[in-house]
Amino acid sequence: MAGRLHPLLTFAFGALILLFSGGPVLLSLYGSLVPDKVLLSPDKSLFTEGPNFDTYRYVFTGQLPDSYNAEGTNRAMISDAARQVPQALVNSSLNALAAMVLNLILGAPAAFVFARYIFPGKKVSFLYLILSPLVPAVALVTPIYMMLQAMNLVGTQLGIILVHTAKALPFTVLILSVFFRKIPAEIFEAAVLDHCDRFQTFWRVAVPLALPSIGATGLFAFMLSYSEFMFAMILSGSSETRPASVVMAALARNTDVSWSLLNTAIFIAIVPTLVLVILVWRFVVEGLLSGAVKG
Repeated sequence: MAGRLHPLLTFAFGALILLFSGGPVLLSLYGSLVPDKVLLSPDKSLFTEGPNFDTYRYVFTGQLPDSYNAEGTNRAMISDAARQVPQALVNSSLNALAAMVLNLILGAPAAFVFARYIFPGKKVSFLYLILSPLVPAVALVTPIYMMLQAMNLVGTQLGIILVHTAKALPFTVLILSVFFRKIPAEIFEAAVLDHCDRFQTFWRVAVPLALPSIGATGLFAFMLSYSEFMFAMILSGSSETRPASVVMAALARNTDVSWSLLNTAIFIAIVPTLVLVILVWRFVVEGLLSGAVKG
């Protein structure tokens, strides 16, 4: 009996996790494919009325849905913030990619040094690095804003990228340093015998062995930047540099906005995260599993 119960509990917990993680995505997709009159009607559904792509056309082209061209239609349900979603999506993706690359360029060598070498102030600096994320972000808003204002970076994508990089960097250094520390010392000793200097040892030996962990931490930095709201809201300027999190907040604050349009904007905004889920499973999770099996 106990042997049968264990697989059932595993399946139940897996289904529960899938429901809470994938359910909102499916609901937003469903809500984006039907107009409000169908979404709010108990007698109509996507299966009886068929998919409707008017809100997607409005987001990308500005063409009003046919249902809002009728006389007496409440045009307040159409928000101009939804038209900013495509540009905001590009801005957020560029910010996140830049923050990810900077995190790996700065974090991987730093993690390798912390893991494999002894230098003055190592313990203090590493402790400071891993404890810095515990400082509330609200307490850092004013000094960071003043610092970026002095450098004329407020309202620019570069300012947001630098802040997002700094937020994710401690995590990157911590995770990669743990992985580098677990690599057998004999491998690095063999590299030294082959006349590799420190950079060559890092680039030719440590990086190939750490690729799954480097990919995972890079994707974490991407997601942290893509979903971050507070600093993005304070530091972003015009709609040309505004990221998706800020635009979605402005859209959600409009209490009159169409539910179908809101769901359309939500689903478009989470498409990059869905792509990342595929990449995580294909290149990171499978790499970690294969490494565990080979070990």
